[in-house]
Amino acid sequence: MPVTGTDPTYQHAVSAWAAHLLAGGTTSWADWRRRATDARADVAVLEPLPDATHLELVRRVNLEAGPGADLAGLADRILATPAPGRGLLDVPLPWTGAPRRFGTPPIDPALLPGEELVRLAVGVLAHLLPGVRPPAPDEPQRPWPAPWRRRFRLHGAPATVAAVRRHLLAQGYVETDWRPTHVVIGRPVEVMMAEHWGRVVRAGGVVKWSRLWRRAEASGRLPPQIDVAATAARLRDRRREPLHVVVARDAGDAAALAAGVLGARPPGVHGGPDVALSDLVRRLNRLAVLTQGPDQVRVLARTLVSVLGADLLSPGAPEPAPPQASLPWAREVAAAGAAALRQAGYAVHGDPGALAPTEHRLPGTVDRERTLALAVRACIRIHELERKS
Repeated sequence: MPVTGTDPTYQHAVSAWAAHLLAGGTTSWADWRRRATDARADVAVLEPLPDATHLELVRRVNLEAGPGADLAGLADRILATPAPGRGLLDVPLPWTGAPRRFGTPPIDPALLPGEELVRLAVGVLAHLLPGVRPPAPDEPQRPWPAPWRRRFRLHGAPATVAAVRRHLLAQGYVETDWRPTHVVIGRPVEVMMAEHWGRVVRAGGVVKWSRLWRRAEASGRLPPQIDVAATAARLRDRRREPLHVVVARDAGDAAALAAGVLGARPPGVHGGPDVALSDLVRRLNRLAVLTQGPDQVRVLARTLVSVLGADLLSPGAPEPAPPQASLPWAREVAAAGAAALRQAGYAVHGDPGALAPTEHRLPGTVDRERTLALAVRACIRIHELERKS
């Protein structure tokens, strides 16, 4: 038991702040400590006393939900959920005059590492998601490829391909292996890696963003699905199956080029892959495989994405960036792919140089604050669904 936990003044102050947060308050601990202490003694002391991590997550939920939101039950669930995995344990709040103690030192809740709040939020989601009705699995349209219907087969960047596919199917086109026109869609390597990562984690994967790059670099090539030059080389000698390669930096440009190749109306495709969402799904998968069993991992991943109303391409998502250690290799593999496309002799639409990673100074890591914001939003939306049911 922390020494500060035995201080009646501290106990009353923390319990009063917890009561304020449970009622929807958003006052920070630093501001709460500056308030008069006479009202604190009127609040019943909570047992066990909540720690800084749990109380700060409740405050973040209140901030996201806004004034007047009815979060009764959600805050209690947060306080009752232990943070899974390794990290700080029973973090006390700063208190004037508190003696030194063993264990985790006091931390102002506003200064807690984002990793600690994400860890707890994922634990809360693991409790909430099994109660949400999962969405129906996607079943792609497979009509009979009649001769008068334009046939195609898409390859390449998974999220961009999925968005283009939806628009083509809606226009009456048919995706089939029977004498189709092949279209390979390429985008900057970091974008394709982010789209590939999103597909992997939504299928139950738990690989980290940095490890995904290390694996690819160790193998000396991009994952087969997004290796545009290798995919095109494999398809180039098929008889009666025209081959086109489309390369563009922007999803809308890539979609417009692909539609133009097939004579379709330009689809309205926007946005990019959200690595923070993929990071959140990955974290949930890692916990769900232990708490719910391997059979439920994909179901919960699909449910989380559905709750957030997310698509494979998210408008407004921050640009992905390769990890700094992998940036030289990303440039090298992009240059090799562009050279192969220029020399191959088949139809290439757009600039093969667009495979090169975007030049910026981003750190190439996942934004933990965005991951936390998505987790908080998911908790609130699940709570709203429960209240409506």
